[in-house]
Amino acid sequence: MKKVFASLVIGVVLASSIVMEADASVKQSIYSDLSMNNTFYEAVYSMNMKEVLEAEYTNEGKVLIDSAGIVTRGEAAFMLYMLLGMEPDTNKSFPDVKPDSPYYEAVSTIASLGYVNGFEDGTFRPEVELTRSQMTRILSGAFNYSVNTNVTVPFTDVNERWAPYVDAVYRNGVTKGVTATSFAPDKKLTRGEMSAFMHRAYKKVNGSTYNDFEVMNSVNEATRKTRILMIQGLEKYFPNQKAVDIKGDLSELVMEPYLSQALKGYETSCYNCDSANVVPDFQFGLPYKVVAKTDSILKVDATVPSNGINSGHRATIEIVRSGDSWKIKSYIVRSFKENPLKLTIEQAIDYLSFAIPLYYQNEVNSIQHTGKEPRFGLDLFLVNGKDQYIFNVNTGELTDYYPVN
Repeated sequence: MKKVFASLVIGVVLASSIVMEADASVKQSIYSDLSMNNTFYEAVYSMNMKEVLEAEYTNEGKVLIDSAGIVTRGEAAFMLYMLLGMEPDTNKSFPDVKPDSPYYEAVSTIASLGYVNGFEDGTFRPEVELTRSQMTRILSGAFNYSVNTNVTVPFTDVNERWAPYVDAVYRNGVTKGVTATSFAPDKKLTRGEMSAFMHRAYKKVNGSTYNDFEVMNSVNEATRKTRILMIQGLEKYFPNQKAVDIKGDLSELVMEPYLSQALKGYETSCYNCDSANVVPDFQFGLPYKVVAKTDSILKVDATVPSNGINSGHRATIEIVRSGDSWKIKSYIVRSFKENPLKLTIEQAIDYLSFAIPLYYQNEVNSIQHTGKEPRFGLDLFLVNGKDQYIFNVNTGELTDYYPVN
């Protein structure tokens, strides 16, 4: 399975810094260009929290999701590839999607699986905008819908070529069309619309069929939404936050016994400091194990690394399906003192090859273990023959190294 590492700050960056007047809810849009009243907000929010849909962070502190932007063929391939945690398959390639393209793995994989074709000249044209009819074919394949020929659809503007795929997504409740009799097959698809189609389709997928990557995505979404809500509550009621201020909103995301645990943490939280007691991101490049996986329960053992400011930990988190969403039920912490990671040097190098580009924006071409750092006795790694990093194999803490002369 491909490795993707989520930023530990996602959610903290996204939470708005606007303090509102007291009302019954602390929830507000995390996007500068999308209101919570927008039809596509929940779908976009879900896809973004899963890192399926990417946001842009501006120097002015705005978070832009561009839900009205048109989806390209390359973007659509990437979104489905990420949502479903597909195993990379590059047997099928296209001359206009090079290995250094951000869409290469995604396009090659969904093409290898037969979910999408290229054009007659052998190209894929990743920058071409996706239409609603093309979307139906991709989704039908990705979600394993039965596709029947000689079908009749209620939409008068759908021709024989696309009718089987439109019928498949229509039968599975992914779309109702633009009107009762119109599907608008040639209409270009927006990011919001694509998110909505995927969101509706994915809500019907049974948890017992999730692969490890999908489990990770579900845990990420649950923890990030919880963190964002708690931070919004801190912003709104600082310095006099009370559990009752967010209990109603939080109950939509978590259940007992974690609800009481989270509310207690909220009351003792600190705003404008680095140790706010809110649920963090796991780092799935560190030891990660799926403990239970059914249609109604997902449970994982995972790691929150230390980061020089906050002490990390190992934890078991259980999320439970409630309707169409997953809620956090329990979160049991285990300290590194009692349960150190004990990574081997090989495991550390494997992790660092992904963590260093994520946290330090430093492309990794080579990593060499060069022994122990003299001050703390931690392991020292040389990257690209010039940059040095200290890594704690027991806590996952990673820092750059500046030797003392």
